[in-house]
Amino acid sequence: MKKSLIMTLVLVFVLGIGCTAFAGPFADVPAKHWAYDAVSKLAQAGIVDGYGDGTFRGDKTMTRYEMAQIVGKAMERSDKADAENKALIKKLADEFAQELDSLGVRVTKLENKVGNITWTGQVREWYQWQDQGTGDRTGLDTRILLWATAPLTKDITFVGRFSSWSGWGDRTMDDDGDLVGRVGSTVEMDNAYLQGKNWTLGRQPITLGKGLVYNAGYNNDGVTFTFGEQVKFTGMAFKNILGENMLAANVAYQATDNLDLTAVYAKNREGDFGLDMVDTWALGFGYKGLKNVTVTGEFGQNNADIAKIENAMWGDGFKAPSAWTIQAKYKGAEWKKTHTWGFWVGYRDAEPGFNALTGDPLWETHLGVLGSMDNVKGAEVGFDYTVFNNAVFTFNYLDLESNDFWEDDLKGLTAQLRYFF
Repeated sequence: MKKSLIMTLVLVFVLGIGCTAFAGPFADVPAKHWAYDAVSKLAQAGIVDGYGDGTFRGDKTMTRYEMAQIVGKAMERSDKADAENKALIKKLADEFAQELDSLGVRVTKLENKVGNITWTGQVREWYQWQDQGTGDRTGLDTRILLWATAPLTKDITFVGRFSSWSGWGDRTMDDDGDLVGRVGSTVEMDNAYLQGKNWTLGRQPITLGKGLVYNAGYNNDGVTFTFGEQVKFTGMAFKNILGENMLAANVAYQATDNLDLTAVYAKNREGDFGLDMVDTWALGFGYKGLKNVTVTGEFGQNNADIAKIENAMWGDGFKAPSAWTIQAKYKGAEWKKTHTWGFWVGYRDAEPGFNALTGDPLWETHLGVLGSMDNVKGAEVGFDYTVFNNAVFTFNYLDLESNDFWEDDLKGLTAQLRYFF
């Protein structure tokens, strides 16, 4: 009897400690906490799948303990995340460190990786054709990208990217006619920047709004600073890929679960003749309230002196040229889900002098087909498909024409296979 009583008391004691340690009480994570958006992004990337039943209850307020469980899963799969999502996982791990410790997930495991470099990569095989110019109008290219991510401190991460782009079969010879390499195969580090909680510094990707005014993922040297939660304000000062000194402001507002709004202003330093080329504002939106459909659009205007002069020469009088773009996409290929697919249609119209780079919300478009959002209008269609895990095939066709009779029309298509490792 005594043994049974002792065992019962021990069992009650152990269960009491266990319930206190693992069942609560845990405070709720507030409904507007940034962690919900962070977990949603990780779920969309296929890094976490929510609760044990494979669902993510985005409409349910979670306790810090429940959130820590999801963060723990994300930490286990961090090797599958890209640089941006790795930084997101680290931020979540710092936020829920105490709860993770109670689960037996040691955040120090991440801290021990400070100074270590994580490598990820992507290969793109491109085919392009364009109905413009003389000579060979087709191209076959291979592009290899390697990302290096290294935590430097608890709050600062270094992100770098090596890039190599070359045409199929292209060769270059030295003075003696000997083969010395491939055209365009020189490796460059087109990203090398520090990333803090709300700032970046160095050579980095820059996208303003929905991409109408500026969208370049490499060779932008400068600094950005972001503040705000539901409304995010970002100020930027950088030298762009054309060597122009730029100042820009970006506002992103999550109006509802299905609607986000953006506002952009960008200006470059005046050139040698005292005339600026970019003095541009834009308003954009993204809407996903229709089943399986996402609609993205943006309108902008360039008030720079040179822009007005160019529009007077080739367009419709001495006025600030404007541009707009809209796209509707049905579903979409998911990198982690084989045989998923998407289809989109879009239209763009830019008056002479708008001078935007690249002005393309579809980053799949090859720069050889579309270099800038300037003096061009027309439609496009596209399709993407996940061939196998981490590999997506993309096809898009553009039927464009110029806004003046001096320029040739531009028709082109690109097809590419991209795969991550």
